[in-house]
Amino acid sequence: MAEQAQGLREWIKGQSIQAQKEVLDARTAGSRVVAVTSGKGGVGKSQITLNLALALQKLGQRTIILDADLGLANINILLGYEPSYTLWDVVQKHLSVRDVMQQGPLGLSIIPGGSGISQLASLNTKEIDTIIKGFQELESEFDWLLVDTAAGISPGVLSFVLAADEALIVTNPEPPALADAYGLIKSIWQVQGRVSLELVMNRSVSLKSGEEMGMRVINLTKKMLNQNVGFFGAVREDTHSARAISRQIPLVLLYPASPAAQDIGDMAERMIHRIKPAKRGRWEQFIYRMGRMWSSWPKAEDGPEESK
Repeated sequence: MAEQAQGLREWIKGQSIQAQKEVLDARTAGSRVVAVTSGKGGVGKSQITLNLALALQKLGQRTIILDADLGLANINILLGYEPSYTLWDVVQKHLSVRDVMQQGPLGLSIIPGGSGISQLASLNTKEIDTIIKGFQELESEFDWLLVDTAAGISPGVLSFVLAADEALIVTNPEPPALADAYGLIKSIWQVQGRVSLELVMNRSVSLKSGEEMGMRVINLTKKMLNQNVGFFGAVREDTHSARAISRQIPLVLLYPASPAAQDIGDMAERMIHRIKPAKRGRWEQFIYRMGRMWSSWPKAEDGPEESK
């Protein structure tokens, strides 16, 4: 028994050393940019973004959220505060990106985008360089940049998704949400997006049924579009989620033992340890790609963003 216990302790120690090495290697390789998006509003995308970010923080991952909705930002509402500044103030008031950054629970950082995001397409070279420099200065301090986009398939949403290293598409088992998730995937591939896509099935009856429903969308995508989409995970339907929203306290903090909080925690674990797609450059490349794509969309296609 003593030998078994000692062996177990040695194994745990080895796993801890390996985990620390993986975190160090990830930080050496630079931060990752992950867009969290959805084809339809009301599927719980912003709640997934916020709680996933906090779950990553709990695991020792330095995380920052860019709230990239065009005027209907929800991260601050979920946390119960009004941001003093947004990204647009970096241009208008010559503030630094660090100046507009807000501090959330557990050391989580948040950059409120607000309506200023939509103005990036009209910025001159000097102004866009100012924003790029601000992101450059912050990148070494974080492991993950999560971009909470608006819902829908507008040019603005697609620009954020296409500029990221990878994208999580949040949906739920309702037929309209599934149809809109497929429509979003189709829209991304129609513009030849090279971003890695993975599906998150929110509000599932069970983990098994969530995966089965998600695979229907994935198999349809493979059959109709000949494109591969991964299944990232399911989050179970949980009454605690609505209570957390009404109290403006994140689910993983208010009800950490709840089924949905545990599912989100499992997804955060997978984000750290899974094989990641190739990085597409540093944060400045993300901003550059996003601004370039935004300005390239035909103006006739521009329309109002859908709300979350």
